Amino acid sequence: EIDVVIHNAGSLAGGSINTRTNEENSMEHQKFENVTMDRMRMAFEVNTLGPLRVQQALSSSSSSPPLMKSPGGKVAIISTGLASIDDNTSSGMYSYRVSKAGVNMVTKCMSVDFKEKDIAVMAIAPGFVATEFGPGKETMEKWGAMPVDMSVRGIMKLIDSMSMENTGKFYGVQKDDTDAKEMSW
Repeated sequence: EIDVVIHNAGSLAGGSINTRTNEENSMEHQKFENVTMDRMRMAFEVNTLGPLRVQQALSSSSSSPPLMKSPGGKVAIISTGLASIDDNTSSGMYSYRVSKAGVNMVTKCMSVDFKEKDIAVMAIAPGFVATEFGPGKETMEKWGAMPVDMSVRGIMKLIDSMSMENTGKFYGVQKDDTDAKEMSW
């Protein structure tokens, strides 16, 4: 049985643009006037449908015995603070934001569907992290991103805290290494 599943699908551009080779224009394709419907669909395929497809396969009733631990299993879906509709004050990032807001709804739906199986589900925003995602680690560090190990510590604390009391919630790892905070959808 699988105790914990971490869905970490993430693509800024739907997998078709190497933003690191063109740093100064890495966000241009995400702007209102430039984003295409193909880009929107590609990001949706990776960021929204990827976790759904994988979880469906793991939760298939044709699996004998079931792959997911029940009761007590946990499903963590890596989202982003940029997916918060309430907290969007900067606009842009259309395909990324919309597809990650979609995976937040997938998280909420799964939390309701898995409640009777006593499987907790949570959306987790890892914070602004210095990785090779987007324009690259060096650029992300210049922009003030937190180190990977700090984000991972926060994610692990959240996964450890997952329960039926906080299932269906959206939490964000904090840069100052304090406890995660609940995010608004």
